[in-house]
Amino acid sequence: MKFSFAASIVALSSTIGTTAAQECSPDPLEYSEEIGMIVEKVGSVPQENTDAFSYNLAVADTHQNTGRLFFMNQMLGKIYSYENESVTKIWDMEENEIPSGLDFNFYGPAAQTFKVHNILEADNADEIIVVLTSTTLPTGWSEPDAPLPAPGAYPGYVCKFGNTTLVRDIYRMGTLPACVSNYGGFSCYTIYNVFYKFKFDESGQLANDPTPFFVIENQMVPGHLGGGALTVEGGKILWSVGDCTIFGFDGSYAPQSDDQTCGKILLIDSTEVGSFEIAAKGVRNSQQMRVKEGTMEATTTLIPSAKKRRVKKGIKGKKSKGSTNPNTLVFMDIGGVTAEEVNDPRRKRRVKKASRVKKSKGSTNPNTLVFMDIGGVTAEEVNAVSMEDILDTSTIENFGWGRNQIDGKAREGTFYIAPGYGAVLGDQPACESPIASPEEGYIHPWIQFGRTEFDFYYGICSFVVSDESFNKLSLVWTEFNTGNVLGTTESYSSDGPSKGYKINLYDTDMTPLPSGFNDLVKEELGEVGYYRGDPRLFHYPDGTAGVFIERTGVFYKLTEIAI
Repeated sequence: MKFSFAASIVALSSTIGTTAAQECSPDPLEYSEEIGMIVEKVGSVPQENTDAFSYNLAVADTHQNTGRLFFMNQMLGKIYSYENESVTKIWDMEENEIPSGLDFNFYGPAAQTFKVHNILEADNADEIIVVLTSTTLPTGWSEPDAPLPAPGAYPGYVCKFGNTTLVRDIYRMGTLPACVSNYGGFSCYTIYNVFYKFKFDESGQLANDPTPFFVIENQMVPGHLGGGALTVEGGKILWSVGDCTIFGFDGSYAPQSDDQTCGKILLIDSTEVGSFEIAAKGVRNSQQMRVKEGTMEATTTLIPSAKKRRVKKGIKGKKSKGSTNPNTLVFMDIGGVTAEEVNDPRRKRRVKKASRVKKSKGSTNPNTLVFMDIGGVTAEEVNAVSMEDILDTSTIENFGWGRNQIDGKAREGTFYIAPGYGAVLGDQPACESPIASPEEGYIHPWIQFGRTEFDFYYGICSFVVSDESFNKLSLVWTEFNTGNVLGTTESYSSDGPSKGYKINLYDTDMTPLPSGFNDLVKEELGEVGYYRGDPRLFHYPDGTAGVFIERTGVFYKLTEIAI
C-alpha cells in the first residue's frame, strides 16, 4: 500500500516502539560484507503520474514459455509489451473496446485501483489471460464464482483511543469513519476481478471481444486486494485473492476458513467456466508469484482442519492427485459462503470434499512454491512450499494469516498476533508472542524481517530468484519505503527462517547508491524532495533479474558482484 510520507513515518515510528517494547520482532538485518549488486538501466514505459503515491504500475514476468514481458499501468488501464528491446502499448481502456458488462468508472486510492490487475500466460501462444477489475459483473454472470463472505457475517472494530467504531461488515465497510488513518470518509464498495482470454491481432495488439471465464468478488478498500498469479500445467491458474479487508485487522476468520475465498490462493481452471479449488489459506496479500527450479525440504504435517475445498462448475471431471511438476513457484504476498444458484444449470455450484492426506515431516520433495507476504506490523516474509503440494488439492497448505477457529490464534511470520483494530496504521495488529518454529499444521517463512530504530521498513513489495544473475544469493527482495536491496544466501530450511542481509547497491561505474533503489528516482526526476519509488523486482524472459521503478516507469538489470 502507498500512504503519504507523514502518515508512513508516524506509522513506522509507532511500530518500532511497540515491537521493541514487546521484544516481539524478527532479527534486524545487517549489511553483507561479501556481496554487492550492480544496477544497469535498460528501458522505460510511459509514466504519467510521478508525484509520490499517485501511481500504480506493475510488471508481469511469468511468461517464460512465450518469452514475453508485460508492463501494466494498473490504475489507468494500460498494457505494454516489451520485446526485442522495444516497448509497445497493446491495450488501453481509453482507446480499446471495453468488454461487455464491465464498468471502469471507479476510482480509489492509487495503490488499490487496478483497472488491469494482472496478465498471465494462456494455453495458446496467440492468447494471454488478462484480469480486469470492474464495479459490475460481465455479461452472462449474475453472481461471482468466488464470492465475498455473506453480508454481515464478520463485524469488526476500527480506530482506537476513544474513537473505536463498530463496522457491521468488514467486507462491505461503506463510508470509513473520520478516525480512519489517512482514509477517513472514503467510500468502500464491491468490485469484481474478471478473468479474460484475449487474442492478439495481426498487428500484435490485443483484439476486441475477449472471452471471460472466471469472476472473483472483492472490496475496494485501502487494503489487501492480492493479485499474485501464475499459470501452471493443464490451463490452471494460481491466484491470490488477498484478505479483502483493510489494514489493522488480524485478517479475521475467513482466511482460515475452508469455505471462504478471502485470504486464499485459488487454483482456477481456465478451461472450464467458473471452476476453481482452494490451494492454500492464511495468505494476506500476495502480489507476485514465480516458478523456480530447485528442491526444498517438505515441512508440513497437516492437521484435520486442513482439508481442501473443491469447487467445480460445469461438467464433472476426474481430479488428478499430485503433480510431477519439477519447478518452484515463487509469489509475493502482502497477507465461503456458497453463492446462490443462478438459473443457468451449467453454472450451478457444487462442492466436493476431498479426503485428507497427511504429509510426512522432513521428506524431500523436488517441487517447491516460494512466495512473499506483505505483513501487518510484525513480520514481512517470504514463504516456501512444495509445488506438488500446492497443486494437490486434497489438502490446503496453511501460511497462518487470519484467526484459526481450532486454536483461536492468528499468525504473522513466526509470531502470534492480537486481534487488532482495523484502519490503524503502525501498531495494529500487535504482536503477542513468538512461535516455537516449526509449528505443526503451519508453514513458517523462508525469511522474515521487521522494523528497527534505524530501518524504517514499510512493507515487502517484490522479490526475485535468479540463478542467471546471482551466484551466492538464493533470494533477493526489497521493500516500499527505503529502497534497500535485501537478500539471503541460504535455502529454505524447516529449522526456521534463514538469515537475511542488506546488500550494497552500485551503478555501472561502481558508484555506491546509499539510498538503494530510491537513488534511481532522484536520478530520473531530479531534486523532488522525497524519493520513494516503489521498486518491483522481476525476471526477464531469459531468467535474469531486473527491477521496475513504479514512480518513474524505468526498468533495470541487476547483477550480483563480490565486494
